[in-house]
Amino acid sequence: MIAYSFFQDYSIINLNKKFTFYPDSTAETFCRKLQFYFLVQIIKPNTSPIGTLSSDNVDCIQVNGNTTSSIFSCSPTLNLNFSNYSSTFIVNGYSSKGSIEINYECKRYDIKIEIIQEVTWNTVFKYSSIVKLDGLLDSTSISDETNYNNGFYQFMSLGNNYFRILYFERYFLDFTSYIQWEISFNNSGEIMTISTPYNKTKNSNNQGEIVDFIQFPADGQVNLNRFNRFGSIIKYRSTSSFQRPITTLFSYIFEPLSSLPRPISGSIGNMTYIGYFTFNEKYRYFALYGLTSNSTFQRIPVNTNYKYLTLPPLNNVTKFTNVDNSSSSMSLFTFQLSSSDLNSTNDFKYYAYSLNQLPYPADFQVFPFGFSSGNNLKYNMTVSVPTRGFSSQSTTKFLMCDQYLAQCPTLEVTPSFIIGNNSRTILKSFETIYVNNFYYLVRFTIANIYGSDFLGDFGIHESLVSGDIEDGVFEILYDAVKFIPTSNDIKLTWDSFLHNVPQFSINPITIGINLPTIQLRSVDHLKDIKEISYIFNDVNITDKTVENIIYFSFNNIDKYKNLPIGFTLIDPRTLQDIEFTPQNNAFYNIILKSVYSFAIWDESVSRFYIKFRIPANTSPGVLDWMLVFNRDNYIFNTQLPDEYQLRVISTKFDNYGPIVTNIIKYPNSNSTTTVIGWLFTIEDEINGFKDGYVTIKGSIDGSLYNITLKSSDMVIGSGNKWKGDYLINIPYILNDCVSQSYEIYYALFTDTFGNRNKYYKIRSDYSFDDWRNSMGFVPEYSEESTGNPFFNFLNDTEVLQVSTLGVCSKIDLTPPVLISFNASKSSIDVGSSDRSITFNFHSQDLEGLKDDQYPIVYITDSNVKIHQITSIIVSSNSTDIKYTCTMEVPIGFSHPYGFLISVYGFINRGGRFSGFSANQLKELGFNWFVETKSLSVSQPIITSSSGIDNEGGNLWLYGRGFKNTNKITLSNFIETYSPSMKILSESTILIKNVKPSNISINMYLTNTQQPTILSNTFTINSNVYYIKYPKPIPTNKPQLCIGSPVCGGPEQGYCKEDAGCICYSPYIGLDCTSKIISIQQPKPNENKPTTIIEDYEINNNRITGNISIIAIREVNSVTGEQVKIHYIDKWYYNNISSTISNYQSAILNNNISTTINATLEWFENKSNITFANQELIMNPSTIKYTVELSSYKFSNQLNNLQVIIEAKIQSSENNDICSIKVFGDTTLDNSNYIKLQISSNSVYGRFLKRGIVDGKIVTVTNGLLDSKLNSISKENNAQSYIGIEIGQYQTSVIIDPDFSLLLDSQAVDSYSPNSICSTSSSHSTSFTKGQLIGIIIGATIFFLASVIIIGKIIFMKSINIRTMFYTTFKEPNKFFSCKKK
Repeated sequence: MIAYSFFQDYSIINLNKKFTFYPDSTAETFCRKLQFYFLVQIIKPNTSPIGTLSSDNVDCIQVNGNTTSSIFSCSPTLNLNFSNYSSTFIVNGYSSKGSIEINYECKRYDIKIEIIQEVTWNTVFKYSSIVKLDGLLDSTSISDETNYNNGFYQFMSLGNNYFRILYFERYFLDFTSYIQWEISFNNSGEIMTISTPYNKTKNSNNQGEIVDFIQFPADGQVNLNRFNRFGSIIKYRSTSSFQRPITTLFSYIFEPLSSLPRPISGSIGNMTYIGYFTFNEKYRYFALYGLTSNSTFQRIPVNTNYKYLTLPPLNNVTKFTNVDNSSSSMSLFTFQLSSSDLNSTNDFKYYAYSLNQLPYPADFQVFPFGFSSGNNLKYNMTVSVPTRGFSSQSTTKFLMCDQYLAQCPTLEVTPSFIIGNNSRTILKSFETIYVNNFYYLVRFTIANIYGSDFLGDFGIHESLVSGDIEDGVFEILYDAVKFIPTSNDIKLTWDSFLHNVPQFSINPITIGINLPTIQLRSVDHLKDIKEISYIFNDVNITDKTVENIIYFSFNNIDKYKNLPIGFTLIDPRTLQDIEFTPQNNAFYNIILKSVYSFAIWDESVSRFYIKFRIPANTSPGVLDWMLVFNRDNYIFNTQLPDEYQLRVISTKFDNYGPIVTNIIKYPNSNSTTTVIGWLFTIEDEINGFKDGYVTIKGSIDGSLYNITLKSSDMVIGSGNKWKGDYLINIPYILNDCVSQSYEIYYALFTDTFGNRNKYYKIRSDYSFDDWRNSMGFVPEYSEESTGNPFFNFLNDTEVLQVSTLGVCSKIDLTPPVLISFNASKSSIDVGSSDRSITFNFHSQDLEGLKDDQYPIVYITDSNVKIHQITSIIVSSNSTDIKYTCTMEVPIGFSHPYGFLISVYGFINRGGRFSGFSANQLKELGFNWFVETKSLSVSQPIITSSSGIDNEGGNLWLYGRGFKNTNKITLSNFIETYSPSMKILSESTILIKNVKPSNISINMYLTNTQQPTILSNTFTINSNVYYIKYPKPIPTNKPQLCIGSPVCGGPEQGYCKEDAGCICYSPYIGLDCTSKIISIQQPKPNENKPTTIIEDYEINNNRITGNISIIAIREVNSVTGEQVKIHYIDKWYYNNISSTISNYQSAILNNNISTTINATLEWFENKSNITFANQELIMNPSTIKYTVELSSYKFSNQLNNLQVIIEAKIQSSENNDICSIKVFGDTTLDNSNYIKLQISSNSVYGRFLKRGIVDGKIVTVTNGLLDSKLNSISKENNAQSYIGIEIGQYQTSVIIDPDFSLLLDSQAVDSYSPNSICSTSSSHSTSFTKGQLIGIIIGATIFFLASVIIIGKIIFMKSINIRTMFYTTFKEPNKFFSCKKK
C-alpha cells in the first residue's frame, strides 16, 4: 500500500508495506519501536534544504535527502487492538500543513506452548528446561523482570521462539518435591502458564548427605573492604552416589545471591567440596542447601559475621584547563591532581580513564601510571592526553574514576576552537561475510571530513584497508559468540570530543548496520543430535592427560553440516582453568572464557568429529562437555541419554592447587637473620607443588618485586613436592632510608598437573575487554575465594606483611630526576611492518635509586587508549641508572594525530617516586610525542591466524594488505613449500592444504610480480595431537574388465560396470583366469604358526608354499623408518580342533610384555564369514590367520606397529621357467592382494584394509617390505614380506588375512612385467601385459596411521591375523617362453 497526500507546497508519500504489529514484550499492551517511512517531495522549491518533518504526535527523523526530496522515519506508539493511525505533518520551511492516515493493527500474540526438554541440572545453568512458544516474533522478549529480580526464574531466548527457562534458588528450593514445575508470564493482559516435567525420582535418588562441614575462619568473621575481598569459605564431604549432588550456597535478604560449591578431591560417594560466599556489605545470612533422597533440602546455616570497612571515596573534584597548542605538531591537555584533591592515599587500585564516555571507560591503569612525585601517602598525579584541539562543544570532560566508576575527578577542557556540529559520518556501505568458526568479517565504507574513530566498541584505524580515515574502507574480524557489545545500537563516532555531534547517517537507505550473528536454520539441535560416540570410553586418566575424539551427527543434517560448532569440556578441572564462577548469571562467563575446539565435517561418513584432551586427574564418572552453536544455543551432555556419555576413571581426582599451611615472617623476635620476607610451607597432597609466582609491593614507595618459585627452590631437607618449605626473600632493601611494610599483593601457585590457586589483594590487570565482557558489571561482590592459597589466614591481615629492620637516618625529600629521555623515532608509519620504537633514558638520585625497579614507558592516543612497555636496566651505579625498552606500536595507533609518550615508576631509596607526563617531558626538552601521519594500507602484515593441528589442513590468516600478494611460503625447518591460497579480502586469506607438522611453521607473503612486496614472518605452532582421526574404511577403485575373452568368458565370470570382473567359483583374479583348486589340508606345524604346502606336484613340477608370521616391527609413522624389530622365535602350540590350531608367544618392549596370539583355521569347503562388519567368502583350501596383539609400549607417540608375514613359493624346476610378484587391489572386497607366481602356479594372499583396534573397526594399511627386509626372488623361487601396519592403540588389535594356492591359465613369460626368468627360457606369449597383471588378486592389510582407540579387550588383549592359502595350477597344454636373466 502506498498512500499519497498532497499539500500546498509539498507531497508526502507513504512508503510502508507492513500494517500489522505486535508488542515488543509480552507484558505490553501497545506496539512501539515502529518505523513508518515517508518520502517528502517539494512542489514549490524553497532555497532552504529540507531538515525536519514535524508531527503532532510522533517523532520523525530525516534518514536521507536533498533540497527537493527527503526520506523520513517516524516512530509512533500504537495501542493494542486499534486499527488506524493519522497524524498532521509540517515540513520545515513551509507553512502549509496536512494529514496522512495509515491503517494498522496492533495485536496480542497467539502463543502455543511446546515442552522441548524437561527440567535438568548442570553446573552452568543449575536447573533449566527448554520450551517453544510458537506464535511470537523472534525479537519478542518475555515479561519476567519481577521473577528474575526476585530470584525465581528467567527466560533466555534461543531464537525461533525457543526459550531456555532458568530456575533460581528461590524457586527450586521449594519445588523439588513436585513432578511438574509451573511458571507464568503475562501475554498483554492474558496470564499463560508453562508446566514442565521434573523427574523427581531421578534427581533425588542417592543424593546422600553433607558431612564434615568446616568453615574458614571457624567463626565466619572476615574484615572486608574494597581491597580485601576474599571472604569466608566452606569445605565438606558429600556421601552422595550421585555424581552431581545438588548443593547451593544461598542468601535472600536484600536480593537473591548464590554460588555453587565445587568438587576438589575424592571419589563419588566420598567427594570433598569447597564453596564461597558472593556478597557485599549488605549480605550477612547464608545457608548451605543439599538435596536429599526424599526431595527436600538439608539446610546448614553458615556463620557470616562480616565486617565491611568502608574506605573514603575519591573526591568528585572538577578542574579546568585549556588545550595546549604551543607545538605545531601536537596539541595536548594535562590533568594535575594531588592526594589531597582525591582525598585518598595510593593503595594500588586501578583507575578508569575516559573522555565523555561514561559508562564506557576507555582504559584502566594502576600505579605507577600518572604518579609524578611523592609517595603513597602524599603524592601528585600528572596525566597528559593528546587532542586535535577542536571540538563541537565548548568544553569536554576528561574523567579519572575509581574502580566502581562511581567517583570521578573531572577535568573540563576548553578546546582551541569550536566547529559546527552538522558534520555527519556517512556510512556508504556495510556488509558482513562469514569467515570460519565463529568469525565474521565486517566490512564498511565511511566518509567524514574529520575522520572516524569507532564502530560501536571497535576502534577502526587499525582496520583501514583502503582509502584513508576521511573516506575509506574498513574491515573488522568479529567473533559472533565471544564479543559482547556494550550496546545493541551501532554508532559511528569521530574523536571523543565530538560525542554530541550527529553520529552517522545512512546512504543509501537500504544499508543495514547490525553486527552479524550465527543464524541457525533450526534450533531443534537437541532433538536432532544423534550417533554420539568416542574413540575412547571408560578412559583411565589417573596421572595422565588423554587425547580423544568425539563423533556425532544430526537428523536433518543439511541444516547443520555447514554450521560452526564449538566444543569444550565443562568438567570441574576445565571450569577451574577458565576461572568459571558458578554464581548469578554465570552462563555468559563460560561462553566468553572457554577455549573451543571446532567440529570438522566428514562427508564420507556423514558425521562431525572433534579432537580434544581430557585433563589428568579430573573428576571421575561422566565427563561433562558442551556443544556451542551461537551465543545462546548449546547442548550439554547432561541433556542427553546415558549411551551418549563419556566416562572417565580417576583414582587421584585433584581439582585444587597448592595451599600455604604455615607462614613464618622474617624478621621476627626469634630470628637473628637479616632476611626480610616469609617462609611458606606449601602443600599439595595429590599432584604435588610445581611452581609459583609472588608479587610484593612497598607500602610507602610503591616498589614492586616479582619473585618466581620452583619446586627445586624448596629448603633442603624440609620435605618433598607434596609438602615443603620455601623462602620468599625481598632483595636489596637493607640500606633503604624509609620505614615501610612490604605486602604480598598477588600470589599464584601451580601443581604438577596445572591446578592453580591464586590470591590478589586487588586486581591490577583489569581492562576494557574485561569490563565489556562482564556487560559493564564492575565487581562489587567478594571475589571467588575458594582458590585462595592463604585461606588458612583469612583474618590475619598482617601475615602477608613484613616491615623493614634498621633503616638509615637520612630523610630524602627529593624524587628521582630524569637526566635524558630519547625515542628512536620521531614519526612512524603505523601501517608498516616496522613499527618498533626504542626508548633510552637515564635517571639519577643523589641518595641512590632503588635496585630492581623498572620504570614503565606509556604511549597514549587521543581516545585515552594506552599501551605500555617495562624497561630493563642497561647500567647502574650508586646514583644513576640507564634504562632501555623497545615496543611495537599497534597498527593504526593514534593515526593521524600522533601519540604522547610518558614514563613513570622511578623510585629512590628514600621512599619517593617520580614520573613524567608528556607535558613534563616536553618542558624538559625531551622527546614527548611521535607523529603517526602515515598509515600504509598496501603493506601486507599477518597479525593472527586460526588454529591448526599437526595433521595439517586449511589455515586462515588475518591481517591487512593481502590483496597485494599472490604467494605464501611456509617453512617448518624440514621443508619449504608454497601451498595454494584464496584471498577472501584485504584482511583474510585461506591457506589450503598445509602439510602435517609437529613443529612450528614460519610463513610470509610475497608478490611474484613485485618482489619488493614482502610481509612480516609469522609463526604458528601446531596443536600437536598424537591421536589421529581414523579415516573411513577405504573402498577399492573400480577395476576395468580385462581379458580375452573378457573376464575369462561367460563360464568363468562377467563384467560389472564400475566394479570389474565378477568371477564364478572356483575362478578368481582380475580377469577370472586363475582357478582355485582343492588340496589336502597342510599338517599343522607345532613349533610356529607356519603353513607349509609340501611338494605339491603339478605337471611334473613340484610346488612348495610357505606362509609364516616372523616379526613385530615398530616404525616411525612420518618417515617409515624402523625403530625396533622383534623377531618371534618361540611359540606355544595348542590344537583346538582338526581344522583350527592356536599359537601364543610374547615379546618384551620397554619392560612391558606384549602377547601375540595366532589362530590358524583351515577351510575345506567354500564358506561365508564376517570380519569387522564385512562379509567375506572363504574359498575351498583356504588357510586363515587370526592374529591378536595385546597392549604394546610404544617408544614414541608418533610410532606405529607392523605385523610382518612372510610368503614364499618354490618350484622344483630350474629351466625354462619364470617367476613374478604382483601386489594390488581386489575387485569387490576392498582388500589388497599379493600373488607370488612361478610359471602358472601362484600363492595368493588377501589382506583386508580393516582391522579391529581397541574394539573399534578401523583402517589398517598393508605394504611390501621386500626392499627393507631383503627378500630373495629367483626364476623358481619367489619370496615377499608383507607389513600389516596399525596405528597406536591401548589394549588390543585384530587383523585377518588369508591365503590359497591357484592354477593360472596364463603362465609367466619373458614379456610379463618385472618377471625373472631362467637363461634357458625359450617360450613366448601373445598375451597382453594387462592380462598378465590381472591374473590374480590378493589381499594386503591397510594402515590406519596414528589412531588410538580405547575399548574392550577383544581377545586376551591381543591382535588377530587370519591367513588363507590358495594354490595356482597350470592348465595343461599351455606353455610360455621366459625372459632371460
